[in-house]
Amino acid sequence: MIRSVFSNWVAMVVTGLLGFILTPLLIHGLGDLQYGMWVLVASALEQYGLLDMGIRGTLQRFVARYEGSRDRHALDETFASALAVSLGVCLLACVISVGLARVLPSFFQLSGPGAALFRKLVVLLGLSVAVTFPAQVIGAYLCGLLRYDLFNLAAIASALLRFGLFVAALRLRSGALGVAAATLVVSLFTWALHWYLARWADPRFGIRWRLASWRTTRELFGYSVYVFLSQLGDFFRFRVDSVVIARVLSMGLVTPFNVAARLVEYFKQVLYAVMGPLMPAMSSLDGQARDSDLRRLFLRATRVTALLSFFLGSLLLLDGRVLLRLWVGERFVSTYPILLTLVIGYMVALAQAPGVSVLYARAEHEPLGWWTLGEGIVNLALSIYWAKRYGILGVALGTAVPMLATKLILQPWFVLRALRLSAREYVLDALARPLLAALLFITLVKLPLSKFPAPNWQEFALIGAVQTALFAALAWAVGVTGDERRALRRRARQMVVTRGWLEGKVASSSN
Repeated sequence: MIRSVFSNWVAMVVTGLLGFILTPLLIHGLGDLQYGMWVLVASALEQYGLLDMGIRGTLQRFVARYEGSRDRHALDETFASALAVSLGVCLLACVISVGLARVLPSFFQLSGPGAALFRKLVVLLGLSVAVTFPAQVIGAYLCGLLRYDLFNLAAIASALLRFGLFVAALRLRSGALGVAAATLVVSLFTWALHWYLARWADPRFGIRWRLASWRTTRELFGYSVYVFLSQLGDFFRFRVDSVVIARVLSMGLVTPFNVAARLVEYFKQVLYAVMGPLMPAMSSLDGQARDSDLRRLFLRATRVTALLSFFLGSLLLLDGRVLLRLWVGERFVSTYPILLTLVIGYMVALAQAPGVSVLYARAEHEPLGWWTLGEGIVNLALSIYWAKRYGILGVALGTAVPMLATKLILQPWFVLRALRLSAREYVLDALARPLLAALLFITLVKLPLSKFPAPNWQEFALIGAVQTALFAALAWAVGVTGDERRALRRRARQMVVTRGWLEGKVASSSN
């Protein structure tokens, strides 16, 4: 678990940094027109992700479950069926891309060379996205085996290749077509690398088409349909805010809202890196009928996610104004109320995120799919209604209020029922300690910040380092249990002993 989480964070930092560097290079290298086409096509094709009907997350759960129960036949049968579905989705995406290439240029009122370029971009990027479906199924197989380190190794290698090919395309002045062709090459490379790494992680891995069956496919879809409902709900929750603002208010207000939403997105990514390995680990325990171990893992994971969520959320609440001024300028400090509203909702949601993994692991996620979809629809309706009354703050409220309702009421009720866990045990063992640490942290940190009304980046970094050290001390003192402190000490001693042994081996070999 620790290796998986750490590798998730490393991949997040590396890919995020490369993307951060590439953005200005693409803008200046392609020019406004071609870069605009690139972004528009990529945004339109991003919705292809809904085509797989949640099959990737479904495969991850079943692989972990069958690996835990040592049922090799069911494992191979499930993978063959899921890969067959993904290849069908791949072909469907190719057909849709050809159709969109004929329709979209006229929809966006393009003609002449611009329309021809747009059509080629749709086809090339459509093929790139289509190829990723079978590649992601193999990636889900790796994650189901809890080999997130290999999955993230592939992500980093693909990101580095993408960076190199994009820079080469820009230097060769091949324009958006060259960048799109590079994207297709990266997608094919990712597919091949996932296959190689899956063979490395599981020497018995392979495609046994004779095992693919309609029965297994129906079983997969019986599970994945509710995963798809959750994805659809997330689409309404996270992807339509800008559309609502542009349609109900004005296009100019999309940017300030996006600034606050981008900070929250970084907040979410840190927690998602922790969340990723939880579901397959829980599925493996469920497959072995180790219910007591599953409950312990859930409580321990919730303490960890609650500590991280409360810490990062508190930093954004306390330092958000200063961060906005340093990052994007003084005029965006006015977006702090939007940031405040979104962060409060996500602090509560992400603190309890392991509950979602429990429902997926135990295949009791049908209510989750329906309430997520319902939350997304309510989010859309409230965002439109409150946008007319409160502006972009109303859109943020439309996101936060339904989220708080589901995460404080619906989700805990279903999760505790699935685990046969009492509310008292959940609150005392999972949430009370992180909440106490966060309250003490906010109380102690608020006063020193008043001495730095307008810090620069160096002072801000120093403040952040001090705050992190303070929260770590509070988390150690009150945020974790005595058993967890003893386990961390043992782990630290083992790392010191291992490091000393390795240094000794290196010294002896050099002599």
